[in-house]
Amino acid sequence: MNQEYLKWRMLTMVVLSASLFFNIPKAGAETAKDPNQADTRTSMSWQSHAKLHHFVGKEHGDIVMGADGIEFRSEKGRTLKWPFLEIQTFSLSSHRLDIRTYNNRNRHLPGMQQYRLDLEQAVPPEIAAGLARQVRRPSRNVIPDPGMTSISNVSVHHRTRTGGTNGTLRFREDGIDYVTSIAGDNRSWRWNDLQTLSKPDPYHLLVFGYRDTYSFDLKEPLPQAVFNRSTDQVSSSGMAEPGRMP
Repeated sequence: MNQEYLKWRMLTMVVLSASLFFNIPKAGAETAKDPNQADTRTSMSWQSHAKLHHFVGKEHGDIVMGADGIEFRSEKGRTLKWPFLEIQTFSLSSHRLDIRTYNNRNRHLPGMQQYRLDLEQAVPPEIAAGLARQVRRPSRNVIPDPGMTSISNVSVHHRTRTGGTNGTLRFREDGIDYVTSIAGDNRSWRWNDLQTLSKPDPYHLLVFGYRDTYSFDLKEPLPQAVFNRSTDQVSSSGMAEPGRMP
Protein backbone atom coordinates (compact mmCIF):
# COMPACT_ATOMS: atom_id res chain seq x y z
CA MET A 1 0.00 0.00 0.00
CA ASN A 2 2.81 2.38 0.93
CA GLN A 3 4.69 1.55 -2.26
CA GLU A 4 1.64 2.31 -4.41
CA TYR A 5 1.14 5.60 -2.57
CA LEU A 6 4.79 6.57 -3.07
CA LYS A 7 4.62 5.74 -6.80
CA TRP A 8 1.50 7.91 -7.16
CA ARG A 9 3.17 10.84 -5.35
CA MET A 10 6.34 10.57 -7.46
CA LEU A 11 4.31 10.52 -10.72
CA THR A 12 2.37 13.59 -9.60
CA MET A 13 5.60 15.48 -8.85
CA VAL A 14 7.10 14.58 -12.26
CA VAL A 15 4.03 15.84 -14.12
CA LEU A 16 3.95 19.06 -12.10
CA SER A 17 7.67 19.71 -12.67
CA ALA A 18 7.31 19.17 -16.42
CA SER A 19 4.40 21.62 -16.66
CA LEU A 20 6.34 24.28 -14.76
CA PHE A 21 9.38 23.82 -17.00
CA PHE A 22 7.48 24.31 -20.26
CA ASN A 23 5.71 27.43 -18.97
CA ILE A 24 8.89 29.24 -17.89
CA PRO A 25 9.68 32.06 -20.40
CA LYS A 26 12.88 31.30 -22.26
CA ALA A 27 15.68 33.83 -21.99
CA GLY A 28 15.88 36.07 -25.03
CA ALA A 29 12.45 35.08 -26.29
CA GLU A 30 10.62 37.89 -28.11
CA THR A 31 7.53 39.12 -26.31
CA ALA A 32 4.33 39.81 -28.18
CA LYS A 33 3.78 43.45 -29.15
CA ASP A 34 0.57 45.30 -28.63
CA PRO A 35 -0.71 46.10 -32.13
CA ASN A 36 -2.08 49.40 -30.79
CA GLN A 37 1.41 50.53 -29.75
CA ALA A 38 2.76 51.34 -33.19
CA ASP A 39 6.32 52.59 -33.48
CA THR A 40 6.10 56.23 -34.63
CA ARG A 41 9.77 56.39 -35.59
CA THR A 42 10.55 55.76 -39.23
CA SER A 43 13.64 54.69 -41.10
CA MET A 44 13.65 58.01 -42.96
CA SER A 45 17.19 58.75 -44.07
CA TRP A 46 18.22 61.23 -46.77
CA GLN A 47 20.89 63.84 -47.34
CA SER A 48 22.01 66.34 -49.93
CA HIS A 49 24.50 69.11 -50.39
CA ALA A 50 22.79 72.40 -49.49
CA LYS A 51 23.22 76.14 -49.10
CA LEU A 52 21.98 77.83 -45.93
CA HIS A 53 20.93 81.43 -46.52
CA HIS A 54 21.92 84.18 -44.09
CA PHE A 55 20.85 87.81 -43.99
CA VAL A 56 24.07 88.45 -45.85
CA GLY A 57 25.68 85.60 -47.75
CA LYS A 58 25.30 81.82 -47.84
CA GLU A 59 26.88 78.88 -46.05
CA HIS A 60 27.64 75.60 -47.81
CA GLY A 61 27.28 72.18 -46.24
CA ASP A 62 25.13 69.06 -46.15
CA ILE A 63 21.55 68.63 -44.94
CA VAL A 64 20.67 65.32 -43.31
CA MET A 65 17.12 64.13 -42.56
CA GLY A 66 16.88 61.24 -40.12
CA ALA A 67 14.59 59.60 -37.60
CA ASP A 68 15.26 62.26 -34.93
CA GLY A 69 15.21 65.49 -36.94
CA ILE A 70 17.09 67.59 -39.48
CA GLU A 71 20.75 68.61 -39.38
CA PHE A 72 22.81 71.07 -41.39
CA ARG A 73 26.49 70.14 -41.31
CA SER A 74 28.44 73.18 -42.42
CA GLU A 75 31.72 73.00 -44.30
CA LYS A 76 32.96 75.43 -41.65
CA GLY A 77 32.72 72.67 -39.03
CA ARG A 78 29.57 73.66 -37.15
CA THR A 79 26.31 71.71 -37.04
CA LEU A 80 22.77 73.05 -36.72
CA LYS A 81 20.17 70.61 -35.40
CA TRP A 82 16.38 70.88 -35.59
CA PRO A 83 14.55 68.11 -33.70
CA PHE A 84 11.07 67.47 -35.14
CA LEU A 85 9.50 68.61 -31.87
CA GLU A 86 11.14 72.04 -32.21
CA ILE A 87 10.00 72.65 -35.82
CA GLN A 88 6.88 74.80 -35.78
CA THR A 89 6.24 74.41 -39.50
CA PHE A 90 8.04 74.01 -42.81
CA SER A 91 7.59 74.63 -46.52
CA LEU A 92 9.12 72.07 -48.86
CA SER A 93 9.60 71.98 -52.62
CA SER A 94 11.87 69.70 -54.59
CA HIS A 95 14.99 71.89 -54.16
CA ARG A 96 14.11 74.20 -51.26
CA LEU A 97 13.29 73.80 -47.58
CA ASP A 98 12.09 76.62 -45.31
CA ILE A 99 11.95 75.89 -41.56
CA ARG A 100 10.33 77.94 -38.81
CA THR A 101 11.23 76.97 -35.26
CA TYR A 102 9.92 77.83 -31.80
CA ASN A 103 13.12 79.72 -30.89
CA ASN A 104 13.22 83.52 -30.76
CA ARG A 105 15.37 85.36 -33.26
CA ASN A 106 18.79 86.52 -32.12
CA ARG A 107 19.79 90.08 -31.19
CA HIS A 108 16.34 90.91 -29.81
CA LEU A 109 14.75 90.86 -33.26
CA PRO A 110 10.99 90.15 -33.29
CA GLY A 111 9.60 86.80 -34.43
CA MET A 112 10.84 83.24 -34.49
CA GLN A 113 13.99 81.85 -36.06
CA GLN A 114 13.56 80.87 -39.70
CA TYR A 115 15.95 79.11 -42.04
CA ARG A 116 16.08 78.75 -45.81
CA LEU A 117 18.07 75.98 -47.46
CA ASP A 118 18.59 75.41 -51.18
CA LEU A 119 19.00 71.69 -51.88
CA GLU A 120 21.24 70.28 -54.58
CA GLN A 121 19.38 66.96 -54.78
CA ALA A 122 15.63 66.78 -55.42
CA VAL A 123 13.72 65.58 -52.37
CA PRO A 124 12.02 62.21 -53.06
CA PRO A 125 8.23 62.21 -52.50
CA GLU A 126 8.44 59.52 -49.82
CA ILE A 127 10.93 61.61 -47.84
CA ALA A 128 8.67 64.66 -48.11
CA ALA A 129 5.72 62.62 -46.84
CA GLY A 130 7.82 61.19 -44.01
CA LEU A 131 8.94 64.68 -42.95
CA ALA A 132 5.31 65.85 -42.80
CA ARG A 133 4.36 62.84 -40.65
CA GLN A 134 7.25 63.43 -38.26
CA VAL A 135 6.64 67.16 -37.77
CA ARG A 136 2.86 66.53 -37.45
CA ARG A 137 1.95 70.21 -37.26
CA PRO A 138 0.50 71.92 -40.34
CA SER A 139 3.08 72.32 -43.08
CA ARG A 140 3.34 73.03 -46.80
CA ASN A 141 4.47 70.11 -48.94
CA VAL A 142 4.44 70.57 -52.72
CA ILE A 143 5.82 67.11 -53.52
CA PRO A 144 2.92 64.63 -53.83
CA ASP A 145 3.88 60.97 -53.76
CA PRO A 146 2.69 59.33 -57.02
CA GLY A 147 3.07 55.92 -55.40
CA MET A 148 0.27 56.53 -52.89
CA THR A 149 -3.01 54.75 -53.57
CA SER A 150 -5.97 57.05 -54.20
CA ILE A 151 -9.64 56.40 -53.44
CA SER A 152 -10.98 58.79 -56.07
CA ASN A 153 -9.50 61.02 -58.78
CA VAL A 154 -11.20 64.15 -60.15
CA SER A 155 -10.01 66.38 -63.02
CA VAL A 156 -9.91 70.03 -61.92
CA HIS A 157 -8.70 73.53 -62.75
CA HIS A 158 -6.86 75.44 -60.02
CA ARG A 159 -7.60 79.15 -60.10
CA THR A 160 -4.68 81.53 -59.60
CA ARG A 161 -4.19 85.27 -60.01
CA THR A 162 -2.44 84.75 -63.33
CA GLY A 163 -4.99 82.30 -64.71
CA GLY A 164 -4.53 78.84 -63.28
CA THR A 165 -3.36 75.28 -63.85
CA ASN A 166 -5.00 72.03 -64.88
CA GLY A 167 -4.52 68.83 -62.96
CA THR A 168 -6.03 66.07 -60.85
CA LEU A 169 -7.30 65.96 -57.28
CA ARG A 170 -6.43 62.64 -55.66
CA PHE A 171 -8.36 61.70 -52.52
CA ARG A 172 -6.35 59.29 -50.35
CA GLU A 173 -6.82 57.51 -47.03
CA ASP A 174 -4.71 60.10 -45.20
CA GLY A 175 -5.19 63.27 -47.24
CA ILE A 176 -5.60 64.98 -50.61
CA ASP A 177 -3.12 65.65 -53.43
CA TYR A 178 -3.28 68.14 -56.27
CA VAL A 179 -1.12 66.89 -59.13
CA THR A 180 -0.27 69.09 -62.12
CA SER A 181 2.49 69.32 -64.70
CA ILE A 182 3.16 72.96 -63.72
CA ALA A 183 6.14 73.08 -61.38
CA GLY A 184 5.44 74.65 -58.00
CA ASP A 185 1.65 74.29 -58.06
CA ASN A 186 1.53 70.67 -56.90
CA ARG A 187 0.32 70.18 -53.36
CA SER A 188 -0.01 67.36 -50.83
CA TRP A 189 -2.27 67.91 -47.81
CA ARG A 190 -2.58 65.61 -44.82
CA TRP A 191 -5.87 65.88 -42.95
CA ASN A 192 -3.93 67.71 -40.21
CA ASP A 193 -2.97 70.39 -42.74
CA LEU A 194 -6.59 71.27 -43.52
CA GLN A 195 -9.06 73.49 -41.70
CA THR A 196 -12.13 72.71 -43.78
CA LEU A 197 -13.45 71.77 -47.22
CA SER A 198 -16.31 73.59 -48.93
CA LYS A 199 -18.35 72.62 -51.99
CA PRO A 200 -20.70 75.58 -52.54
CA ASP A 201 -22.10 74.01 -55.73
CA PRO A 202 -21.49 70.95 -57.92
CA TYR A 203 -18.85 72.80 -59.94
CA HIS A 204 -16.46 74.19 -57.32
CA LEU A 205 -14.39 72.97 -54.37
CA LEU A 206 -12.55 75.17 -51.87
CA VAL A 207 -9.68 73.63 -49.90
CA PHE A 208 -8.86 75.73 -46.81
CA GLY A 209 -5.49 74.79 -45.36
CA TYR A 210 -3.59 76.27 -42.42
CA ARG A 211 -0.80 77.32 -44.77
CA ASP A 212 -2.72 78.12 -47.98
CA THR A 213 -6.09 78.00 -49.74
CA TYR A 214 -6.83 76.46 -53.13
CA SER A 215 -9.94 77.13 -55.25
CA PHE A 216 -10.81 74.44 -57.78
CA ASP A 217 -13.21 74.30 -60.72
CA LEU A 218 -14.48 70.74 -60.96
CA LYS A 219 -14.37 69.41 -64.52
CA GLU A 220 -16.31 66.33 -63.47
CA PRO A 221 -18.57 65.53 -60.51
CA LEU A 222 -16.97 64.92 -57.12
CA PRO A 223 -18.80 61.94 -55.59
CA GLN A 224 -20.80 63.11 -52.59
CA ALA A 225 -19.64 60.09 -50.57
CA VAL A 226 -16.00 61.07 -51.16
CA PHE A 227 -16.65 64.68 -50.15
CA ASN A 228 -18.54 63.62 -46.99
CA ARG A 229 -15.80 61.21 -46.01
CA SER A 230 -13.12 63.87 -46.53
CA THR A 231 -14.93 66.50 -44.43
CA ASP A 232 -15.42 63.92 -41.67
CA GLN A 233 -11.68 63.14 -41.74
CA VAL A 234 -10.79 66.83 -41.50
CA SER A 235 -13.20 67.35 -38.59
CA SER A 236 -12.03 64.31 -36.66
CA SER A 237 -8.39 65.26 -37.23
CA GLY A 238 -9.06 68.74 -35.83
CA MET A 239 -10.69 67.32 -32.71
CA ALA A 240 -7.77 64.94 -32.18
CA GLU A 241 -5.26 67.79 -32.23
CA PRO A 242 -6.98 70.93 -30.89
CA GLY A 243 -3.74 72.77 -30.23
CA ARG A 244 -2.60 73.10 -33.81
CA MET A 245 -1.02 76.21 -35.24
CA PRO A 246 -3.56 78.87 -36.28
